[in-house]
Amino acid sequence: MEGEDVAGAARRLGLPPSLCVGFDPYFGLDCHVTLVASAATSETAGKAAVALVESTGRKATLVNDSCGAVCQRVVAMIVNIGCEIVEQKIASVTDVDAAVRLGLGYPHGPLEWGNELGPARILRILDTVHERTRDPRYRASLWLRRRAELGLALE
Repeated sequence: MEGEDVAGAARRLGLPPSLCVGFDPYFGLDCHVTLVASAATSETAGKAAVALVESTGRKATLVNDSCGAVCQRVVAMIVNIGCEIVEQKIASVTDVDAAVRLGLGYPHGPLEWGNELGPARILRILDTVHERTRDPRYRASLWLRRRAELGLALE
């Protein structure tokens, strides 16, 4: 589930938490895998997961468990901020994407990223992280929520 933590997934699936290592399925799997270890994950399981990934020629990063891990949280916030800028009529979708791509050197603009992953998926990540952390930075913009609920692209 988008935004879920490893400990919660292990409980939901009835798996032994000491053997569970999660990974972020949405980013960089061709060259890098972000692995996620819960507080209950054994050191042996974490090292074995890193070795398995690295045996395929990819790099691995092992991070501590949190809902949404690292990349999902960061990208969902970037997409959400882009949506807020469009919602507030500060800039158009095209201009927001161009400004971020060209000005910050990101591979995608926020709305392009949101469309690539899917607005509904971005909304689920934000809602899950916001529900678990109560951090207002993860409150989804109304424009994103409406578009996701209607099955519309971020355009």
